[in-house]
Amino acid sequence: MAPDQFELLRYLEDAYEMDDELSLAQVEDILSRTCSDGFPWDAVLEEADGLPALHLAVLNQSTPPDELFAVCSKLLQYGALPNLVDADGDTPLRAVFFLASEAEEGKDDPESPVHMNVAAVRAILQASSLVLAEEDVSATLSWLRRHVPEAQHQNIMQDLAARVGAKEVSACWASEQLLGYLETVNYEQKQGVKASKVREFLSMGARPGIKQKGATALLLVVLNPYSHLAELQEVFHLMLSADPNAAQERDGFKLSPMNWASDYANVCEQHGLKGVNPATLLGLFPAIAACCPLDVDAGEVCLRVSDSGRSMAAVPSSCKLPRDQLQLRFMEGDRVICRVSAPGNATCWEEGVIVGTWYREGCWPEDHPGAPYEIRLDLGTKVFALIDHDRIVRVEARAIKPAATGPLTSSRKAAEVPPSTEKKVARFQKRQGSGGDWEMLDTVSGK
Repeated sequence: MAPDQFELLRYLEDAYEMDDELSLAQVEDILSRTCSDGFPWDAVLEEADGLPALHLAVLNQSTPPDELFAVCSKLLQYGALPNLVDADGDTPLRAVFFLASEAEEGKDDPESPVHMNVAAVRAILQASSLVLAEEDVSATLSWLRRHVPEAQHQNIMQDLAARVGAKEVSACWASEQLLGYLETVNYEQKQGVKASKVREFLSMGARPGIKQKGATALLLVVLNPYSHLAELQEVFHLMLSADPNAAQERDGFKLSPMNWASDYANVCEQHGLKGVNPATLLGLFPAIAACCPLDVDAGEVCLRVSDSGRSMAAVPSSCKLPRDQLQLRFMEGDRVICRVSAPGNATCWEEGVIVGTWYREGCWPEDHPGAPYEIRLDLGTKVFALIDHDRIVRVEARAIKPAATGPLTSSRKAAEVPPSTEKKVARFQKRQGSGGDWEMLDTVSGK
């Protein structure tokens, strides 16, 4: 590379380091004198923090917005690479977004450099050579929601729509609005999530699995300790019906929404609440069973019993669920296998015996039926199954192979549960009556 080709990089780097304005006229002069035969746009100066030319331009926060837009557009016209990554792995777009996240000024501060950021972003979005991935659209809209005054939203969204289509932008924006709502009610208003609001955003195309700083919208619902169970039952069904795979997304700690819901006492403590609210656990578990295919691994397991918990043998009289929803597959003394937690955020299947029915803990709502089963594992630990479902508890004769630790898919079920393992039905069987009491039933006479 000829020595004078460094002139553009030096000019951009000096302005970036000294907080000087860029001049379109000076950039055009340098380009005309030094870049007639092309320019190595991936070149960097050692003293320029490993930043290529376009990065140095878009990160300049001293140039008036119109002038910065013109400078960036001119560089792109000459062949600057909008998808080139810097030493940190950031494209020019991502570098702007990172810079905005570190800014101390609010988006409504008239002195905020966000106006220059907007100019740089618009220039990049209008570049014909830009390749825009789905995550770039989401990142752009996240930056827009968090850092850009509302008056400037429309221009950015129009630029995005020209690249990926208005429908995609509308759906991604609804997802951002959903995230914004969930963050506000949790961390600012300290209120519960409302199903009507979630339904509204989902109807506009919001995706429950969208992530912000590693947390999905579904996880943000779980991390809110102020919600009521009745609202969450509807919220979780709405979200998992729209996106079942959101249940198996892990955060930066490699934990699923189910893992966090099971730790509701810790979540409440982090928010400074004196009591505990188990609504996320009691609402999410049944929704996973109802809405998620068997091959979606949400991390659902049988949970350890607590000192405050005990089996009641019957549902409370205040429970309003229909009796046909309270019929149990197993009774005390039945041998089962349970899916339980294992070290390293893993799961495994362990054998045990049913030792109680309709287990409940002291903080659970009085009208909640309780957990169908309390099980004593052969290892000695006691756990409870919050749902009567093959996802977490099955008859021992249908045990899966020891090496298999995930949920039971339909293909595995066919391969691992041979017909010969089915139990023969005895004439006299112990059944649970409508009142919750156990009685002997003659399967021949029906009495």
